[in-house]
Amino acid sequence: MLTVDAINVYYGAIHALNDVSLEVQQGEIVSIIGSNGAGKSTLLRTISGLLRPRTGTISFLGTSLPDVSPDHIVRLGISHSPEGRRIFTNMSVMENLQLGAFIRRDGEIQKDMDMVMGRFPRLRERIKQSAGTLSGGEQQMLAIGRALMSRPKVVLLDEPSLGLAPNLVTEIFNIILDINKDGVTVVVVEQNAHRALEIAHRAYVLETGTIVLSGAGKDLLHNPKVKEAYLGG
Repeated sequence: MLTVDAINVYYGAIHALNDVSLEVQQGEIVSIIGSNGAGKSTLLRTISGLLRPRTGTISFLGTSLPDVSPDHIVRLGISHSPEGRRIFTNMSVMENLQLGAFIRRDGEIQKDMDMVMGRFPRLRERIKQSAGTLSGGEQQMLAIGRALMSRPKVVLLDEPSLGLAPNLVTEIFNIILDINKDGVTVVVVEQNAHRALEIAHRAYVLETGTIVLSGAGKDLLHNPKVKEAYLGG
């Protein structure tokens, strides 16, 4: 479904991703774990077209992604919930969700908005409220909900649990599982390696811009190297 093949990405002279390859099959949850600065967010930004690889290829359902614009990548069926949420704080919850559907011209946007608010009841309660006044957990829910408004085939989630209280972390990961059960393929970047590997069909470990391990999520969860480096031994 989504194939990343030997991409190299640079920030000026800094080599951020080094021959990174991975595959995402339809219906999977694929987790990418690694320490700060490993290149996880860079990888998602490259898939979504915000960065361009200097070499290597990315293909999605037969289309070469580096050949098209970020908005066309959304039209193809990939949406991105970025690290730090990046919601429009001076706009209302409803306006943020409407922006998530900017590519659509069908008559079912309201139906999908109702679906998002059904999945995130707190957003319904705050639908006219300025997004900047929401709590951190509510802003994360809004960021994910906005990403779902484009009706993606694949959703890229960058650090969805970052900065959240433990009870909200559990809620966010349950939501990710529900999204996947509804037929959306999920690629999730997470520093909470234990949670990310628990829900993953497959996972990759990224270190200083290079994939160093890959396999089934449960296998990596019990891998001694992963346990020592990311799971507290």
